[in-house]
Amino acid sequence: MEKVDKEKLMSEIWKKYNATKDVEFLAKACEEAPFFGQKEMAIEIARILRLVREN
Repeated sequence: MEKVDKEKLMSEIWKKYNATKDVEFLAKACEEAPFFGQKEMAIEIARILRLVREN
């Protein structure tokens, strides 16, 4: 069931990103993605995306 919920969440995030081009949605998607057990990688990518958003 979690997989279905994650798929739905990612689909919604992608739709919101495409509608707004707000990088925050991509950052949130990174934080939610499993990155094969490398949560630190997800957090770092999200942090970098947010820096890009600020500039």
